[in-house]
Amino acid sequence: MAEEQEWANLLAEIFDKLTQKHASITYDFDNLEMAGKIVKDGAVVPTGTVSLSGKLTITAKEI
Repeated sequence: MAEEQEWANLLAEIFDKLTQKHASITYDFDNLEMAGKIVKDGAVVPTGTVSLSGKLTITAKEI
């Protein structure tokens, strides 16, 4: 859990700096697949797969 918190803090700092600079980040995906699952009553239950191809742009700015 500590490592996850470190990553969350790092990402928050990066996003804060990008917001100050009104920066954009573009991710280009070529058939990215993410399989979903939940744990119910101790058993892993698949919930489906999401597939993404294309570009995702995130722009940060203060409002």
